[in-house]
Amino acid sequence: MFTESVWDGIDGVVFDAVGTLIEPEPSVADVYLGAAARQGVVLGRSEVKARFGLYFRNDEVDEQRGLLVTDEGLEFRRWRRIVGSVLAEAPDQEKAFRELWDHFARPGSWRCFADVGPTLQVLEERGMPLRIASNFDGRLRGVVEGLDELRGLRGSLVISSEVGYRKPHASFYRAACDSLGLEAARVLYVGDDLENDVAGPYRAGLKAVLVDRLGGEGNGVPTVANLNELVASRQEGIVRDPF
Repeated sequence: MFTESVWDGIDGVVFDAVGTLIEPEPSVADVYLGAAARQGVVLGRSEVKARFGLYFRNDEVDEQRGLLVTDEGLEFRRWRRIVGSVLAEAPDQEKAFRELWDHFARPGSWRCFADVGPTLQVLEERGMPLRIASNFDGRLRGVVEGLDELRGLRGSLVISSEVGYRKPHASFYRAACDSLGLEAARVLYVGDDLENDVAGPYRAGLKAVLVDRLGGEGNGVPTVANLNELVASRQEGIVRDPF
């Protein structure tokens, strides 16, 4: 079945970055395993993956500043904590952290999904203003600069550590709308996380679509399997419901 078009009244689109436009290559787990191995520590891939997911989710609160408040310094310290927790066995955790911090700052450590370039091209040709809005820190600017498919958006980034709040804080979405010069109701947020990219934007007054590349996560919200389907839905006036 189909839902009413999420495109009705939309004059600008905001894309999440990681998991929506880009993904790490090689994977986060493999990169962390490599950092551990270079210090003589042998860990299982499933264990590293589980640890990363746990500590990444749980490390959202800064004790001094409060829930979802952020800046570049806080993000740097946050990632140091995450690396230290995931690679607790590493004898030189600072070395591991610096290695991983630098690794994920390089464009060559990321790749765009195959549908990204064509989707952005179609929307740009139709005159649709676009933004990338992400909980990544300032390193995202260098990553975007180095990926051919995203270079047209290198000046169109909204980054949580620069805004001062992480998703799903309402101030983050307001900053994205302000960057477009649009009211929230005229902005479509597109991303792969139900809370950060759908529920959060809805609460802030935006429309939103979940990109569910693996299937099974829609839970009744407007959902597309990929960005090609998102563009097609604008042509057809529909977005597929997962159920």
